[in-house]
Amino acid sequence: MSEFMLNEPITVALPAVMDLKAAGPLAENLSGFRGMPLNLDASGVEKVGAQCVQILMSVAATWKDDMAPIALVDPSPQFRTGLALLGLTPEAVMEKEITR
Repeated sequence: MSEFMLNEPITVALPAVMDLKAAGPLAENLSGFRGMPLNLDASGVEKVGAQCVQILMSVAATWKDDMAPIALVDPSPQFRTGLALLGLTPEAVMEKEITR
């Protein structure tokens, strides 16, 4: 495997329904990619809850602490709306610290 391929981000599709039931499996799935460049594809998200947003924020902080690239890509309108109801934006979810 070439070094170039090792640096290519892995794209992980976020679940369509990101509720309490999805939080545990989401955390477990994403932890398996720790330290790898990662793109979180939010294009298929239809519903988002606070528990999964907390997972995403924790993952973003962990990746930044590990100095591994991470990005949230193609957020669906429903994903953006769900975040807005929580007072967040996609960019804020990927920040290490939330400031007001």
